[in-house]
Amino acid sequence: MSVEQVFYCEWRDCDSHVRTASPSPTAFIAVAEDAGRSTQHFCSWDCLLMFAGEKPPVETILLDEEAA
Repeated sequence: MSVEQVFYCEWRDCDSHVRTASPSPTAFIAVAEDAGRSTQHFCSWDCLLMFAGEKPPVETILLDEEAA
C-alpha cells in the first residue's frame, strides 16, 4: 500500500504544492542541508534563490585593501 504525501514549496510567498506517493517529488527541486538532515523542496529556481538570498552567508571573505 502506498502512502501519498503533499510537498509544499518552502518559499513563504509561494503556495505551490504537489501530491505524490514517491518519497521525493520529481517536479520539485530538493535541497539537503546539514549533511542530509534537513531537506527542503522548492517548485522553481526562482523560489529557491529568493529563499537562499535571505540566509546569512556561510563564509565571509574580507577584501585586502593593500592588494587592491
